[in-house]
Amino acid sequence: MKKLLVIFCVAIISSGTTFAQKKSAKTKTKVVAKKEVVAPVVVKDAFQQNFSGTEAKWSKNFSGHWIANFTKEDVKTSAEYDADGKWIATRSSYAADRLPETVATTLKTKYPAATIKDGWKIERADVATAYYKVNIQDNGAEKSVLVNDSGSVIE
Repeated sequence: MKKLLVIFCVAIISSGTTFAQKKSAKTKTKVVAKKEVVAPVVVKDAFQQNFSGTEAKWSKNFSGHWIANFTKEDVKTSAEYDADGKWIATRSSYAADRLPETVATTLKTKYPAATIKDGWKIERADVATAYYKVNIQDNGAEKSVLVNDSGSVIE
């Protein structure tokens, strides 16, 4: 009986200390206003030479390149420049129904059972011609297919 009484007292005391723990005060999170990133003049000038009259929102990527994000003719586009204003690449996002006819026809011919999801037109300074990276679903499998401007699949 003594053991039972001692166990009972220990249980009451330990539960009292458990519930007596002080709640930590909630910390208020500070909302920091996002800074407007301003690209250097040489980069902005190079952008205006390629896309005159276009307004863009600028950001900087992990490699230090400047990215201009803009929409032209309902196509979301990003143009990449290095710090000296040298053009690196341009990527334009296309919905499935907005892809060029040559690209869509090639994909329908090569992958007749596939569903076209979306695509990107990619132009790079280190590649001679532009190409499209198109995401498709073929027989339940997700695939990315590269197609050049003339409609040939690049393997």
